[in-house]
Amino acid sequence: MQWRVLPCALALSLGACSEPAPEEPRPLKVVLFPYIPDAAGDGFASLEQRLEADFEREHSDIDVDIVFDANLDLYDLDEGGTLNQLLGQGPGAAQVVEIDTLILGDLVTKGWVRPVALESGVAHPAAEEAVSISGQSYGVPTYLCSYVVYSNSPDLPSATDGASLVQVLTDVAPGVRPLSVNYNGSWTLPSSYLDAWADTNPTGALSQALSLPLDGTALDAFEDVVRSCELEAGVNPCLDGTYADNALAEEAFATGQANGFMGYTERLFFIRKANPGMALPEVISVPLGTGSAPAVFVDALVVNAQCTGTCAEDARAFTDFMKDPAVRSLIAFSGDAPQGTTPRYLLQATQAFYQQEPARSDPMYQQYEQFLRGVRPYPNQGFPENRRALQAALMDALQ
Repeated sequence: MQWRVLPCALALSLGACSEPAPEEPRPLKVVLFPYIPDAAGDGFASLEQRLEADFEREHSDIDVDIVFDANLDLYDLDEGGTLNQLLGQGPGAAQVVEIDTLILGDLVTKGWVRPVALESGVAHPAAEEAVSISGQSYGVPTYLCSYVVYSNSPDLPSATDGASLVQVLTDVAPGVRPLSVNYNGSWTLPSSYLDAWADTNPTGALSQALSLPLDGTALDAFEDVVRSCELEAGVNPCLDGTYADNALAEEAFATGQANGFMGYTERLFFIRKANPGMALPEVISVPLGTGSAPAVFVDALVVNAQCTGTCAEDARAFTDFMKDPAVRSLIAFSGDAPQGTTPRYLLQATQAFYQQEPARSDPMYQQYEQFLRGVRPYPNQGFPENRRALQAALMDALQ
């Protein structure tokens, strides 16, 4: 039998002892929302590298390319536009894209995204509802977004409707602008009105608010809050675009030019950046109508409809990774930035995030969790095509 055994040197020359070449990792391109605080101030380079390294440590057979690009308009639904290219088949295509579920219905109708499996109970109930269309899930929730009010007034929690909010904030320092906020734009102003509608109609589906005419009761309360920004008649920096760029509304509150600020929770990052020594403020869900019934936007990861088979499995591995509470904490608490960097204060859709450290002991996240109980999601169908008509009607009414 020995004649059958070849010396390895000879065998190598014949290829008998050579090992097969290792397979190249499969590429997976992921485009994430660039509309979050750049905590490290490096164009998200540190966050990209950290997420890629952590994911590939668990999945060495996948070469993930994570992209944060502020030049990509992730609300562009035009044929041939940004999302059509990212969720298409061309060289610029991605397999996973993070989107605002306000536009999810349009992506489903256009056939650009595929259904995904969603484990019940992992994400906030409002987030599960926001990614569902006709009983099928089309996204894996990542963030919740909600309009809140920040103020240093200890009486802020007593504000339960638009009128009492204006009064509480006016009492902080009469003669100072009660509330700084940016209402400018065909997405922001209509969504603020929807928040007022939700506060006024606590049991109704927010999709009802997309139809004209405007709800008179909700509009009256909302108008009182909007007009509170005027310190002189006819001049409203919250509505006329003065606060539209950069972080001017946040800076106005941080520097004492306004008694409160309204916006998303993550804008606290910019408030603290403008005034690092400022004490953590009080926070409530903003009551813009005749009551207070919070509503939330939901961001989610969707999968390109062309991504099937092994690609779909790889996409699922990534979305599972991104919903892990440890990953959500990394992002929320600026773990990609130098130690001591201000948290991003982004609301997380994964419920377990709030029960684990550091969120469990964080004074702001524990306040956020309180008002997230029982919230309703913004509609995932109908908003894009109705927003401009709503904006026009609101501008007519408010001016």
